[in-house]
Amino acid sequence: MMSFVRNRRAGVFFGAGAVAAVALALAPATASASPADLVAPLLNSTCSFAQVDAALHAKAPALASMLDQNPDTKAELKAKFDQSPEQRKAEVDQYLADNPDAANQAASDPRAGGIAATIQQVADVCNNY
Repeated sequence: MMSFVRNRRAGVFFGAGAVAAVALALAPATASASPADLVAPLLNSTCSFAQVDAALHAKAPALASMLDQNPDTKAELKAKFDQSPEQRKAEVDQYLADNPDAANQAASDPRAGGIAATIQQVADVCNNY
């Protein structure tokens, strides 16, 4: 059961990326990104969830709105940011190892570049909030 919870929480990072792709209608990228690279800026961030949420509202309001409309997902992301960057990275690495199809799908998604850019923008400014 604990493994399922851990995998579900790690999957939230990828679920949020998929929501971002749909919500922001991001343009296709020409290069693929590894799933870990896609979310690395926030995985490695020392920002609190409140800071990330504020940055998300400023830099990606459509995604922030979708997240606000999904309180369960938002709560899971908040729980992620209650962990250290090392714990978040370990969980995502384990999730990717346990779910290679999800990893391959994320890596080959043509919107990965746009999603990565949005995540990077949020990570770049979250310390300002």
